[in-house]
Amino acid sequence: MPRRRFAHTVMASAVAVLAVVALAGCAQNSTKPITDYKGEPKGVDAPANSAGGAPFSVWLKGGDQFSVTLYGSSTCPPRVTRFALTGHNKMELTVPDPAAKGKICTMDYVPHTTVFSTPNTIDRKSDVSITGQSMTWVLNALTSK
Repeated sequence: MPRRRFAHTVMASAVAVLAVVALAGCAQNSTKPITDYKGEPKGVDAPANSAGGAPFSVWLKGGDQFSVTLYGSSTCPPRVTRFALTGHNKMELTVPDPAAKGKICTMDYVPHTTVFSTPNTIDRKSDVSITGQSMTWVLNALTSK
C-alpha cells in the first residue's frame, strides 16, 4: 500500500507543477492592464506626433511591457480595459465610454496612461498596429542600442 500512496503523491505533485507552469504562461499573455495612471508614461518622453493629443504607445522595461496613452477628460479618463490581438502585431483596444453611464465629465483634455505586459506572440522587433477610439497608430519596433 505505501507504494500506491507514493505513486499518488508523485502524480499529484506533477499535476500541480504542470498547472503552475500553465498559469505562468497565461500570465505572460494577459490582455488586462497592469496599471493605469494620470499623465504620460513615467520616465519616457512623448513622441512629437502626440502633440495636440494624439494617442501613442511606447515600450517599457525593454519591451516586456508597453503603454497606451490616450487623451480625454480628467474626471472621466480614457482607461483601456483590455486589448485583443487581431492579427500579426495588430491589436484592438477596449476603451469604455464613462459618459455612456451617465457620468458628467469635464471638458478638459489630459493624458492618461495604461500599462500592459507584452504578450509572447508580439514581435517586438517589428512595428505593432494599435487601434482604439476610432484611431490607429503604430508602436514602433523596439531597437537595440
